[in-house]
Amino acid sequence: MLRIVLEGSIRSTLLLVAVLLALKLLRVRNPHTQTAAWRMVLAASLLMPFLLGRATFAVMPAALPILAVGPADLAGLATQAVPQSPVDAETAGSAGIDWLAISLAVYLMVAGLLGLRLLVGCALTWRFCRSAAPVREDWTAGTDVRVNPSITLPVTFASTVLLPPGYASWDAIQRRAVLAHESAHVRRGDFFVLILSSINRAVFWFNPMAWWLHRKIADLAEAASDVAAIEDIGDRLRYAEILLEFWSRADRLVPGVAMAKAGTVGRRVERILAETTLPKKMSWRAWAVLAAAILPLAAIAAGAVVAQTSAEDPLDIVWRQLEQQRPRKEVYVEPKRLDNYVGFYQLDQFKLFEVTRRGDRLHVRLTGQVPVRVYAESPQKFFYRRVPRIGPAQLSFATDAQGHATALILHQYGRERPAKRIDEAQAKVVEEGFARRLKDPSPLPGSEAALMRQIQGYQQGRPAYHEMTEGLATATRSQTPGIARHVAALGPLQSLSFRGVGDRGYDVYEARFANGISICRIFLTEGGKVSGLVFQWGP
Repeated sequence: MLRIVLEGSIRSTLLLVAVLLALKLLRVRNPHTQTAAWRMVLAASLLMPFLLGRATFAVMPAALPILAVGPADLAGLATQAVPQSPVDAETAGSAGIDWLAISLAVYLMVAGLLGLRLLVGCALTWRFCRSAAPVREDWTAGTDVRVNPSITLPVTFASTVLLPPGYASWDAIQRRAVLAHESAHVRRGDFFVLILSSINRAVFWFNPMAWWLHRKIADLAEAASDVAAIEDIGDRLRYAEILLEFWSRADRLVPGVAMAKAGTVGRRVERILAETTLPKKMSWRAWAVLAAAILPLAAIAAGAVVAQTSAEDPLDIVWRQLEQQRPRKEVYVEPKRLDNYVGFYQLDQFKLFEVTRRGDRLHVRLTGQVPVRVYAESPQKFFYRRVPRIGPAQLSFATDAQGHATALILHQYGRERPAKRIDEAQAKVVEEGFARRLKDPSPLPGSEAALMRQIQGYQQGRPAYHEMTEGLATATRSQTPGIARHVAALGPLQSLSFRGVGDRGYDVYEARFANGISICRIFLTEGGKVSGLVFQWGP
């Protein structure tokens, strides 16, 4: 939910900024045109979470949360050696702060308070209307006009115009101006539009542009009604005097569309006195042109997520990272069900997961490491209690109709990596390939040049993320400043020499700099992407 609201807020803001720039560049000052434009933006903003919700869930896997453990190929970039000892999952805890749950609670609390405030305000004003005495005089011209002693200014609530008791002392011009102003609010449905704008503000309360949009719509509603009042009485100066007179009495307001709301009268009077002609009302052609201009922008803003191709949305990655970092709670799963997951799952050319059951416990071994216990958080999803220097990680299983696992999915760094289930003979081939790799005295093709480019990238302050796998690039971004400082302190690179293959299959290089050395470990995929990169610093 929170992810969809945040995405909708960002997309709505992009639409709002685009419309604002267009109105500024075209110098559109007509309040009728501006009102129509911002009402369209409001409608798009209210619909955005629903449109994005459909698009987002169509892209995201719904049935199975695919995430990933800290295997060697996602070991990340570290300023110290990656521990060679197994993860101590038996003694490590999983305590932590669930920031995602806290964020959702804060969001719902504030949104709920704003919604409650709107509801209470509407209920109180409805009571004012119910208790108000109808005014049936010739000048009301059939409009639903009522008087209530609890207010001091004319206010529109839905289709009802509420007046203060002092209306009886107004002259004919004042009554005409008030009726024309408030009737214009009723005709355009300003009260209901402002209710929708308040709902939009409550949903996107964390976005300043939602508050700006509400004020803008309210100000334009008053400007358009001012035009109607001036057109009716035909005297700008007299109408400005009426506004100022009401403003001086504004000591108490109720929810609704008030004629002389504090904070708006000064600007309105200045505008009234500065203008010499009344703005033209919008024709159906003007409405069509405006809709033709704004609706495509709204469609682009809403459809940006749907149109994504192979490039993953960065917001999706961040959101999954938050989900992966939340605390986990162990649940009991029947041992017979665990048997469905026992087997081998190939992650890449040299790596596979071997899943075994020991009593009612499930253990997972990654090629080149020792078995580590994983804990069930649901019948199909398991988590590691602790992965030093690697970060939170989980495993989940995709199953067939009989409940037998067909794939294992690794959840880590906001990424989701599937490992296809293979039989024991295929697993033996992978393990033997890894063993040969460890005995191979030569580096992987292109690893030296790739390492050189990575070091140069950090020296220049522009890491070569495009040459990394997506998982490694995501995992290393937070460590980039520290790596860059270390590389800068070492000075210019003088030599790079191959030292052998590490016990995890990495190519090991010794990099000599002007002010020290670094032991560098690098691993490439079959496609030449850097999927593992580790630096050890030395004097």
